[in-house]
Amino acid sequence: MLSFALVAAPAADAQNAIGEVFSGDASVRGSVLFSNHGTKVLSGSQVTAGEGVALLKLERGGQLRICPKTNLSLSADAGGKALVLGLNAGSMELNYSLATAADSLVTPDFRLQLISPGTFHLAISVSPAGDTCLRSLPGNDASVFVAEMMGNDSYQLSPGKNVMFRAGRISGATEAPADCGCAEIIAPKIAEPAPTPAEPANQGVPPPDKPTEGHMEVDSSFVYRGKEAAPDLYNAVSRLSVATNDSKLALALIPKVTGPEAKTEAPAKKPGILHRLGSMLGRVFRR
Repeated sequence: MLSFALVAAPAADAQNAIGEVFSGDASVRGSVLFSNHGTKVLSGSQVTAGEGVALLKLERGGQLRICPKTNLSLSADAGGKALVLGLNAGSMELNYSLATAADSLVTPDFRLQLISPGTFHLAISVSPAGDTCLRSLPGNDASVFVAEMMGNDSYQLSPGKNVMFRAGRISGATEAPADCGCAEIIAPKIAEPAPTPAEPANQGVPPPDKPTEGHMEVDSSFVYRGKEAAPDLYNAVSRLSVATNDSKLALALIPKVTGPEAKTEAPAKKPGILHRLGSMLGRVFRR
C-alpha cells in the first residue's frame, strides 16, 4: 500500500502527471492524482521504495524501477516530456526511449545527460561515499554524458559499456561491478516434505518360511444318558483340544466320567455316545 505525505492535485494538472506508481510499500511525498486506474505522481514529487522495488510507469512511455530503500525525486517541464531525476543515494534502473527530448539525472557529484534519440536501459547506483556505478542493460543503444558537479572532468559512456566512478571523481574510472542496480530478488525455497515411506506389501503377514502356528483348547461338559444308565446321570467332562500346524487340523476329545458307574465298561455291542461323536468328527476332518 502506498503512503502519502501530501495530496494536492487539481484536475487541470492531470496533463502534467509524470507516471503511475505500483508498489506494495512505497511512500510518495508531493502532489499525486487519484484516478480510476491508480495513483499518479506529478512534477515535484518524491517516491521512496520500501522493502521491495517500486515501479513508476511513465505517461510518455517506458518505466523507472526504484530499488529498495531508494528515494527518487521527479520533476518535468510544462509538457511533461523532459524529466529531471534526483538520486542522492541508492539504486535505480531506467528503461525508455527518447525521440526528441533530453533527460537529466542529478546525483550529489555528477550530472548525467540522456540525449535523444535512442533507447536508454541503464542501471545506476550511488553510495553514500560518492561511488557511482553505471551499467548498460540489454537493449541500451544510446550514449550518456557525465559531468562533475564540482569539477571540470567529463565522461561519455558508450552503448554496452559499464563504468564505476570512485569517491565522486571521474579520474581513475574503472569497470563497474556486476551488482550495479537493483539486486535480483530470489524467492526463498520451501523445503519439500520427505515422501512417506511405502509400507511393505506383506506388512502384518508372517514370512512364508515361518508358517502360522496356533493352538486352541476348549473345556466343555457333556451330559448324556445311556440305555443302561442308572437313575443317576452320567456326567462327562471332556477337553476338546484343537491344534493347527502347516494348515493341518488335529482334534482330540478326552472324556471324563464321574459317579459310581465310572468303572463300568460300556457294552461292546453298542458304542456309547462319546464314541459315536468321536467317529463322526473323525470322518468330518478326514475329508
